[in-house]
Amino acid sequence: MELQFSITPEHTRMRIGALLEQELLKDDQLQARLLGHMQRLQDRLLAPLLFFLGLASGLLAIYFPARVLSAQTLIAMVLFAVVFTGSWWFYSDRLLTPLRKRIADNRAKPRAPFRRASQRLIEMKLRTQLKASEGNYRLQLDEQGFTLINTKGKSAKASLAWAQIVRLKVTPDFYSVACAKLDSKGKAYHIPRHSDAMDAELYQQGLTLFLSRVPVSVQS
Repeated sequence: MELQFSITPEHTRMRIGALLEQELLKDDQLQARLLGHMQRLQDRLLAPLLFFLGLASGLLAIYFPARVLSAQTLIAMVLFAVVFTGSWWFYSDRLLTPLRKRIADNRAKPRAPFRRASQRLIEMKLRTQLKASEGNYRLQLDEQGFTLINTKGKSAKASLAWAQIVRLKVTPDFYSVACAKLDSKGKAYHIPRHSDAMDAELYQQGLTLFLSRVPVSVQS
């Protein structure tokens, strides 16, 4: 048996709307993990970084006027290092406490502009990916499985045995089927629930046959 259908720009628009929130959630989770890692790294390095910046600045200030490592210069550097280290030991909390508070306040500020930029990029990526699947299709069914043919070219086809199907999802517009390999990548074959390319009753009969052959339960 063969079913005929088209995936149209309207399908693409609806699929973008359905997928956008999922992709934004994934992006938010990824950014939260990266931001958390960077914040932990920043918290660990803040005190050592400020200490070594202050120490290096003082040592360079002693060295650069004459640019000669004389005994007097070395003694001055050692004395500065001892005094600076002792002062840091006793007074660093007074410097770091307000600085850490300011950093924490800055982290708490909303980052809506970045999310809007991410949303635009994700939407562009989804539109590019989904527009590539637009076109006319033929779905051929037999006892072993199905073959999905994109009529753009003879090479644009894919086959899947019924036993390979591990996931079947239904949305208001599509049935989506996937084998284990596709499912692990978050991909699937999408078959519209309605078609303007053939008689509506015949198409629904074919869909019923298709669903009866799928060995897994439907997920919404």
